[in-house]
Amino acid sequence: MLSAIISSDYLQGLGLQKSFDYSNFKSLVYKTDFNISDHYDFLYHDGFFVFLQNPKEQHLNFCLHLSMLASGKPLFIMIDGCDLQILNSFKEALSCPIFLAPFPYRRIITLYESQRGPFLDISQKYKGDDYVMELDASTRTLIINEKDRIALKNKEFFILKFLFAHREKIVSKLDLFEYVWGKSLLGSISTVDTHMSKLRKKIKDHVNENPIKTIPCAGYMLK
Repeated sequence: MLSAIISSDYLQGLGLQKSFDYSNFKSLVYKTDFNISDHYDFLYHDGFFVFLQNPKEQHLNFCLHLSMLASGKPLFIMIDGCDLQILNSFKEALSCPIFLAPFPYRRIITLYESQRGPFLDISQKYKGDDYVMELDASTRTLIINEKDRIALKNKEFFILKFLFAHREKIVSKLDLFEYVWGKSLLGSISTVDTHMSKLRKKIKDHVNENPIKTIPCAGYMLK
């Protein structure tokens, strides 16, 4: 599944995302003002990394609120610059891991993976009306009806992985672009259409109706 990096500074969030990418750990960046809300865009993700620079009481309240909304999901706090009093307040109020810069990314990812739990082990299978698709991560292969094997390029594999994780939900081209290519709006999102077209051609000969739907002005859906 996909994790959220939450930061008040989008560029700093991208820096964390790039560091995670080096360990083949995928994430999306969300910019926030740390105000309290029950309708955050990132709540559907499987875990959360909150990046705080010189945190204040407002940030602690945000983290407490998020921990209640996302109960059962991993929540990691990553702090750059903090006085001892504030740090102790965070440690006393929160039961989640707290890391100080410079961040030990490999250790963070290892600990995060150990906390994910079986509820996050999203099946790599998708069942349609008259077919079953399964992703084989070890060989980057798509298996249809347990017999037809389709070799996937790396980007195609991650496109399908993202769609599998968000089955029957609309995913935007921007979300796909950031997840698969790990880039911001500075890149060209048109590459998503190009790769999606090639992926659909690979699938169409094996199913009666292509399961990847285009949702006009919104994105794509696996349905």
